[in-house]
Amino acid sequence: MAALEIAGLRVGFEQARGDVTPVVWDVALDLHAGRVTALVGESGCGKSTVALAAMGYVAPGGTLLGGRARLGDVDLLGLPPRRLKSVWGRQIAYVGQNASLALNPALTVGRHFEEVLRRHAGMRRPAARARTAELLEAVALPDPEAARTRRPHAFSGGQQQRIALALALACRPGVLLLDEPTTGLDPTTQARVAALIRALVTEQGVATLFVSHDLGLVGTLADEIGVMYAGELVELGAAADVVARPVHPYARALLEATPRLDGGAVRGLPGAPPSAVVRDRCAFHPRCAVGDHSCAGAPVILRPVVPGHLARCLKPGAAAPSAPAAVVPAAAPPETTPLLVARDVVCRYPRRDQAAVDGVSLQLAAGETIAIVGESGSGKSTLLRALAGVHPLADGELTLDGQPLAPAAAARPRQVRARLQLVFQNPDASLNPRQTVGEIVRRPLRLLRDDVGREQEEAAVAALLERVQLPAAFADRRPGQLSGGQRQRVALARAFAARPHVLLCDEVTSALDVSVQAAIVELIVELAREQGTAVVMVSHDLPLVRSCARRVVVMRAGRVCEEGEVARLFATPRHPYTAELLAACAALEPGAGRSAASMA
Repeated sequence: MAALEIAGLRVGFEQARGDVTPVVWDVALDLHAGRVTALVGESGCGKSTVALAAMGYVAPGGTLLGGRARLGDVDLLGLPPRRLKSVWGRQIAYVGQNASLALNPALTVGRHFEEVLRRHAGMRRPAARARTAELLEAVALPDPEAARTRRPHAFSGGQQQRIALALALACRPGVLLLDEPTTGLDPTTQARVAALIRALVTEQGVATLFVSHDLGLVGTLADEIGVMYAGELVELGAAADVVARPVHPYARALLEATPRLDGGAVRGLPGAPPSAVVRDRCAFHPRCAVGDHSCAGAPVILRPVVPGHLARCLKPGAAAPSAPAAVVPAAAPPETTPLLVARDVVCRYPRRDQAAVDGVSLQLAAGETIAIVGESGSGKSTLLRALAGVHPLADGELTLDGQPLAPAAAARPRQVRARLQLVFQNPDASLNPRQTVGEIVRRPLRLLRDDVGREQEEAAVAALLERVQLPAAFADRRPGQLSGGQRQRVALARAFAARPHVLLCDEVTSALDVSVQAAIVELIVELAREQGTAVVMVSHDLPLVRSCARRVVVMRAGRVCEEGEVARLFATPRHPYTAELLAACAALEPGAGRSAASMA
């Protein structure tokens, strides 16, 4: 018997006109004790909506249109709010993507656990403290006793995610819902958290739903994978089969868009998913390479292709007639004077003795794409922000085209600011929530460009949005109405609007779907080729770096530990730390299997 049975789940969201648009339709899943079922797909396909609805929660503006989520003998979708709150945490638990938002910065870690255990399990303080120590040890948090007295901000992102996972397991729930719990983490941390989740699920017999956009990752820890598109399941089967032999064209496209360490072609997926359920035809047909007129003429049902493997497709397993253009790293630039040079850069944080960046030198030629990689805290983002002029230099010098570059962006002339553009990792913090997308993208056209008149702005904004795969109609929306991936594409469009000579990208793809990652990488490479734009890409995603960069700089503890041509460095790393990063990424590649992940 399933620990949680989801059947006929339908969810809609109210629109401005008052009508309700379906965004999830007839989703059915069974979660079993000690097993992991994964949901994968692009942003906006309904994965997170399914996870939240499975525990009886619908976001504001949402409406349950039908279905059930049966936990034992109880249908969670029919429970009143007070009953639901007694179930949450005790019988079913949820872990979101960003642990820093889920943890209260004013409370110590121990206080978080005490509140949960006293409220849901009725434990007194001594028992709660003992259980807290047990949980922190179970998630391999260093020095659990000391950790109990510290506040969340004192921990890294990976450690915060471990704390959130331990909190979810505090009351021994039978069902665990994980919504992108490893997105944004560096590869070694991601591999460790994934292995930890798998071990805890197996040891404690928890039925788990794991939401992700990373097919390679879920292939290392899931027993079953469901692929979602436009609010519907389009493929469902054993994890090994879905990763090795996907039968729906969309699942195959997701795998082809996943970067690999061997430098294989990364193929972007043109277009974007529809924003609502499409019930009268195949929703994927407009983006499909194998579909024909029959796919657009009638509804397509989810049906068995082979025993235990379902697909919503009239042509399951059909091969695409031709492959789209693949991402290819930019060619080495001719010998030329470096465009951007950093010499012996030192950056410090206030009230800390250790330098965040300690004597790093870097040079970049026009049209060249280089990547700076390393774990969280290695100093790579601090170095990038120093180049952009938004983090102070303690020592060192910067030059652009052979001319001294002021350390502070505010001291740089307008023309120089236009030539050097920074795209931040978190678009939530870099986009003004009160402005429309059109206003955000239009601003650099007005402030930094002299060749675009007021009458040309609307067309220029539409063209920029199209280049980052957003409809022109999005110009009238605000950031809060977009998904995380869509917001990051707006940030990229804003940067491209200035026609920069140097594009500084700080983890710009870390929260994006693999299909969008590939499209953004294609865009960045195309920009470098066509406009002679130099790109510095900070990332912890080594397979992505392999697909687009010419040179790689590996940082650790504020210093460069290895640097070289991408093919050489990936084939024969000379520093043990580089080899460790590559091994962690290899463990999470599609087809790596569960044993590889457990070794990471």
